[in-house]
Amino acid sequence: MAAIASGSLPRVTIITSVFNEGASLEAFRAEVSRCLFPRLDVYYEVLFVDDGSTDQSWELIERFCEESSRFRGLRLSRNFGAHTADTAGIDQATGDALVTLACDLQDPPETVIEFVDKWRGGAQVVWGRRRSRAENRLRVWAVNAFSWVMRTQAMPKGSKVSTGGFFLIDRRVADCFRQFREHNRITFALVAWTGFKQDVVLYDRQARQAGTSGWNFGRMIQAMYDTLLGFSNLLPRFITMLGATIFLISIPLALYLIANYLFSRPLPGWTGTMLALCFFFGVVCLMLGVMSEYLHRIYIETTARPLYFIAQESGSTRVGEKRTGSDDLRDPFEHRLV
Repeated sequence: MAAIASGSLPRVTIITSVFNEGASLEAFRAEVSRCLFPRLDVYYEVLFVDDGSTDQSWELIERFCEESSRFRGLRLSRNFGAHTADTAGIDQATGDALVTLACDLQDPPETVIEFVDKWRGGAQVVWGRRRSRAENRLRVWAVNAFSWVMRTQAMPKGSKVSTGGFFLIDRRVADCFRQFREHNRITFALVAWTGFKQDVVLYDRQARQAGTSGWNFGRMIQAMYDTLLGFSNLLPRFITMLGATIFLISIPLALYLIANYLFSRPLPGWTGTMLALCFFFGVVCLMLGVMSEYLHRIYIETTARPLYFIAQESGSTRVGEKRTGSDDLRDPFEHRLV
């Protein structure tokens, strides 16, 4: 908020990760230019992060950067994943506030204005919470269940976190976020973990206008799994409770078997024996699997590999270069779109 206090125009960088979104980029460019660029109270700019696209996405980004200095682009050396692409954008952006916004226009750019109003009112993290979704009921139910598990089992108490990649963070929060360097990363979970003063903006999620979403059910499960492993002790606690429950159940079972051996003629029970073996060996494999998962993640972190590599940059100014916020308030490209 230092830019506001000093009286200069605040600058908001919109970070948009792109992976094979060539069908959506033109509409995204037009909508952002129509909604945000003409505003005179805040200087908006867009930083595209191409996460190793194999279609024409990078060529379109380069053209956007040539036509308007409001656009800048990074191209990663390969596909590292959406959360790592968001991290690259946060690492390189230098706005007074940063907004992550997908280019499929399901999250409306107009909502960014409400984000900024909350930020200028003192909030350091502003979450976009979906009031409604133009999607099928099963997917909506799955997303709501995922959000509930994250808020109750993994996130800090009192956090207003909303799952998804649509939020605003203040410069101070961005500087704190940059200190996280783990490889298995969920962007919104890391932002929520930092704390700070938070607020929420409700909005209606729109239907996707072009292309296909990469956020499928499998990735949703993976995100929940990564968040629980990285931010919650739910899985280790579940295994501990499961082991304790099995131990307690085994006590009366052992007493029964001993009594049966002493006072009657036990008959060999193939079915019961195999069921018991399968059950207990399954529990042991489950425990070993969870421990192996933690060991693998510890190994990945100890190797300290870089999170990503930047292959190319595009734009009239370098990504890390601070702008005054008063330049290019009305460039010719904007007039052609409005």
